[in-house]
Amino acid sequence: MLRKLPVLIGLMFSSQVLASGVSPYLPLKQNPQLEQLVEKLLVVGENAHIMSKPYKTTEVIRVLKSIEHSYPSLYQKLFNELALYKQTDAMTYAKATIAYGNESKSIPNQRGQKVDTYLKLEAGGFANFGKHFGVSVAGIANEDNLLPTQSFIYFGYEYAQVDIGYREHWYSPFYDSAMILSTNAKTLPSISISNVKPITDFDIRYDLFYMKMKTDPAINSGKELGLKVPGKPHLAGVHLSFSPFDGLTLGANRLLQFGGGDRSVGLKDFAEAFFLPGGNDNVNAEETQKFGPNYEVGDQLASLSFDYKGVWFNQPFSLYGDVGLEDTLGGGKKNNAFNFGVFLPYLTESHSLRLENSRWQEGWYNAKLYSLGNTIDGQVLGHWGGNERGANHKPAAESQSVNWVWQYSATQNIDTTFRRIENGLERGGNGAGRLPDEPYTIGFELETRYTQQLKNGYWGIELYTGKTVFNDSFFRVGAFYGW
Repeated sequence: MLRKLPVLIGLMFSSQVLASGVSPYLPLKQNPQLEQLVEKLLVVGENAHIMSKPYKTTEVIRVLKSIEHSYPSLYQKLFNELALYKQTDAMTYAKATIAYGNESKSIPNQRGQKVDTYLKLEAGGFANFGKHFGVSVAGIANEDNLLPTQSFIYFGYEYAQVDIGYREHWYSPFYDSAMILSTNAKTLPSISISNVKPITDFDIRYDLFYMKMKTDPAINSGKELGLKVPGKPHLAGVHLSFSPFDGLTLGANRLLQFGGGDRSVGLKDFAEAFFLPGGNDNVNAEETQKFGPNYEVGDQLASLSFDYKGVWFNQPFSLYGDVGLEDTLGGGKKNNAFNFGVFLPYLTESHSLRLENSRWQEGWYNAKLYSLGNTIDGQVLGHWGGNERGANHKPAAESQSVNWVWQYSATQNIDTTFRRIENGLERGGNGAGRLPDEPYTIGFELETRYTQQLKNGYWGIELYTGKTVFNDSFFRVGAFYGW
């Protein structure tokens, strides 16, 4: 029954195609110049209570109208950048990158791509067929893989847009990381439902999805204690946000990995686990003996987020944060994450600055029912720091990132990000697992990009270098051209 639920929901909403239309999406972690401008807009624009990504183009264009006179330079840049998205169909971006790197380390938020990836081709486009149906095609090709990023069909109306295919999700107000769900791992086919137009004056927005994950070779059996069987877990997620007053956005996110192998999960089991997690998560031995090994439905992640935008001494800012909950907050076995950030889009007219800090406890991204945890092809679904650990080890950790963008001329900018991560070595607690052979060191990395705008495109060079928590140095240099 449960596996048919997404199809039934999709059919229900597709029958309600009414008067208002659907929307394509902006790129996510593929077009830094455009994305930085949009992030500025969402701080200084009016009624910009958007907390999940990718952003729908119609919402961004709506916010853009509010700064036409207050921020004319930003308005004009974005007006030009978004012109293609106002058409019924267009190829919106294309980019080619050649690079040299010395390590197979993963690049944060890049869908599992590695430092030693030497060729990357990216492109995206869309076509709307009337107000209620469209197609989006976008992806990345490198020497090893073809990665669909935003390739799907979409249909519906303003309060229920259905996306079927490779649509990405980012559930967080953070820019450089997301504890629940990000682009750190590659996307898989899913069915998603969200609203294009915010609901009521409280700007209510929702986004929910369902997908089937890749095969896990050792899922705890739902029939016999101690038995492990291969299978494909299910993954469901939901985002909900609203604005109680202008400037403040509050959000809640949940992610549930469940079933797979011989673990049978009915609709009632799913609903109880999703909405009443305390009784169906971290089942102890006594409960397992009493109710059976299938009583624990799956593994869950959740977060509560806020984003406050205001002006202080004529300085616009965004102050945001979230609390992540892998288990019940404050329960006997705490496993939480605490994150905060601040964004100053106009530190000066030419400079913007963003600071973000994340901390998570032992066992985050570990799922005792699933041998691969919360991962796809070895990449965690959420924070990039989850990849910076030894095999079978689940340490507490803390990371910081600083992003500085310098627009030093009308056509040139430098975008620089510094990251730091420190893994704890605590034993016990939530089960830190086997320690790596060598102690962790503090990892750090520097990523900087120079971009020169041209009449019909742009070009640039980039550098990514640093030292991992395993004390391995890495570097990557590249050049790109886009249009």
